[in-house]
Amino acid sequence: MKRGFLLFQSKGGLFLGMILIFLFEAGISGCGKSPDDDPSKPVICTPQAPNVNIYREASVSVLLTPSVGAPNGASGVAAGLSAEQALALLQGTPIQGLPLAVPVDTTSSLWALVNETKNWSDVQTIKLDDSNEAQIVVTFISPQLIQAIFNSEVSRNGYAVSNPQPALDVVAAREELIFYVTVITTANNNINTTPHKILIPIQKMVIMNAEDVAAPPLHDDHVLAQPINSAFEPVYGYLTYPIAMIHANDCSWILDPVYNKKIIIIVPDIFVDNISVGPYTWVIPYSSLFKVGISSNSQTNMPIDPNLIASSLTPPSPMESLLIPNGLPENTFWQIYAGFLWKQVMLGIY
Repeated sequence: MKRGFLLFQSKGGLFLGMILIFLFEAGISGCGKSPDDDPSKPVICTPQAPNVNIYREASVSVLLTPSVGAPNGASGVAAGLSAEQALALLQGTPIQGLPLAVPVDTTSSLWALVNETKNWSDVQTIKLDDSNEAQIVVTFISPQLIQAIFNSEVSRNGYAVSNPQPALDVVAAREELIFYVTVITTANNNINTTPHKILIPIQKMVIMNAEDVAAPPLHDDHVLAQPINSAFEPVYGYLTYPIAMIHANDCSWILDPVYNKKIIIIVPDIFVDNISVGPYTWVIPYSSLFKVGISSNSQTNMPIDPNLIASSLTPPSPMESLLIPNGLPENTFWQIYAGFLWKQVMLGIY
């Protein structure tokens, strides 16, 4: 179920602005109250530790490599551009003195998009009846995933871009962690099946860290908290959590990477037709025990179909699993879901 509005047409140099506006607005558009107005909301704080905000952890430069046949006609490679220079170049304003560049490998950008989407996601399957199931996908919009989405969009427009620090700075200023939640069923858009009502107590969907601190959401798209009809269209929206919060009169860093090697999100109940079907847990790899100079988490060499990814505007149908043996193959599922998530961020529909 789509909610919100189209910020811009995804053309020319406007995609940088779309990312920045989406990432800023996502934390405020879904809630009518501030955390201070709601006693169930966490009280945010700033711990006395370096690199607490992962979106601000490293200051990097935007690298632009316009490809042959770029839509704005520019060519060259630029390193260390300011945000203003990067945006000017993306909008077609020439910058003098840029050396020639090699063509952009769009397939590599899309492969990274699919890989990062899968790496930063987890899926739980819920049995609705003897012939229908639901899946809930939780995705952490990590710095690596933001970069992959950014690169996919700009390479589609004729540039290769890495390290989108302007976008990351906007996220960092909000002092919260962004997640995306998607609810899909085997009966979506099918009025000929028996509908079921799915209810997620979204304010009880907490991050449980290594110190047993339960961090509730800061902001949520309220459509996720409403009863979901399994026969209607999929439902999706954002969910954000504090980077740090007051706990036991102390400022607790929720995802200190020294101790939190996984992001663990739990919900005590999910209700199907007003009956609890039990607690559910999503586990997303977060931090390695030690660093070896390799970026991101695990890599997979799945084959991809660029046209399938680029044309994906809606969530996929459920993925094959033990409960859904006839579901979409895993490779196809993650390509469609990555393309869908890309469009959500770039178009600001949430």
